[in-house]
Amino acid sequence: MSEALFVFQGGGPMAVTNATLAGVLESAHGRFSRVLGLRHSLETIDRSRPLDLTPLTAPARSGTRARLARTPGAILGSSREKISESRIAALLDSMRSYGARYIIGIGGNGTMAELDQLSEFAEAGSIDLRIVGAPKTVDNDLPGVAFAPGYGSAARFVALAVRDFDCDFRAMRTFDDVTILETMGRDTGWLAAASVLLKESPSDAPHIVLMPERPVDEGQLLERVAQIHGELGRVIIVTNEMLKASDGSILGAAAQDGPTDALGRTMYSLSTGTGNYLAGLIRKKLGLQTRCLRPGSLGRALSCCVSEIDRELALRVGKAATPALEEDGDRVMMLTVARDLSIHTQPAKSGVGQAPVPEEFLDPVDRFGISPEFSQKVHKIIGPVEPIVSDVMGVVGQHRAADKLNSPIAIGQDAD
Repeated sequence: MSEALFVFQGGGPMAVTNATLAGVLESAHGRFSRVLGLRHSLETIDRSRPLDLTPLTAPARSGTRARLARTPGAILGSSREKISESRIAALLDSMRSYGARYIIGIGGNGTMAELDQLSEFAEAGSIDLRIVGAPKTVDNDLPGVAFAPGYGSAARFVALAVRDFDCDFRAMRTFDDVTILETMGRDTGWLAAASVLLKESPSDAPHIVLMPERPVDEGQLLERVAQIHGELGRVIIVTNEMLKASDGSILGAAAQDGPTDALGRTMYSLSTGTGNYLAGLIRKKLGLQTRCLRPGSLGRALSCCVSEIDRELALRVGKAATPALEEDGDRVMMLTVARDLSIHTQPAKSGVGQAPVPEEFLDPVDRFGISPEFSQKVHKIIGPVEPIVSDVMGVVGQHRAADKLNSPIAIGQDAD
């Protein structure tokens, strides 16, 4: 094909976002004469020229693409700025100057809405465009997408952080009482729910999971914290960065003093935070030593926590994006991912909005728990994880008979 392809990355970068770009570059070879990357989505379209990525599509550059696929962040630069008609017009002018009518946007909810808006603008001007949205989002809340590239790696980080910190917490439970881990995620609890993916017994962390899908009654929460602390001597709570109170308001709204972003949304990650609000509440009401951990963007950025299954999915999504431009049907399409990790398409408009954690994944009895179905159906996306020894008594329990002889046994040592 003797035409040019435009591509951009939008929204919060994931540790595997560049893998999708690498997939686009690989599959563009032989289909497009040029591949041009927009810098920082549409944010700088009116003052910067696109990057010529065409050399990276060559078979001889497979090694470079492989390194790109393992590079965290968004190498083209990303953006959260609200799209404007003037920038859409500037993009269309730029595409026209390069003889391009194909564009791929790699991003989440905002990017899909942006592509839909671009399509409507082009249609109103009788401009022939073919558009494909390649999903990625830490929140995993894109409608029609069971697993969005980026979620698996962020979920792996959360699951490992909770499991591994619990080992630290068990050792220090004579000093600390309650720890709260605040995950990213504004309106849906996919990441908070991921904290249970390495939980093996009821005493393992997390002990309480708080998500926007279930409003939080502060009195009930305090009762549960006191109960668990009385039983285990420690409590680990995982919470979204935003929660709803039982009356429908934002929990701890008075403490949320963060700025707003370009879309007018409060940036809870830059405010005092829900986790800190709850930590203060528990200290004040229960007198328990409580700390809050807020890894924030680290949870989506660390290449050392990437799920290889997630990276491969991101790469396959990129490879599927360019042939999707040639499919019959809607001129603006979005790739979707089924639970079996197969890739399909749907109209981009169907991907605008948010998909909450399904009811089947919420514990029907415990308002602070996640159902076993969640782990059964979601665990695979974080990839294999090496098991650990979490309870010394469980390891040496088989050697109880030796206790009668008052002879200590080393962990892992077999008794005669």
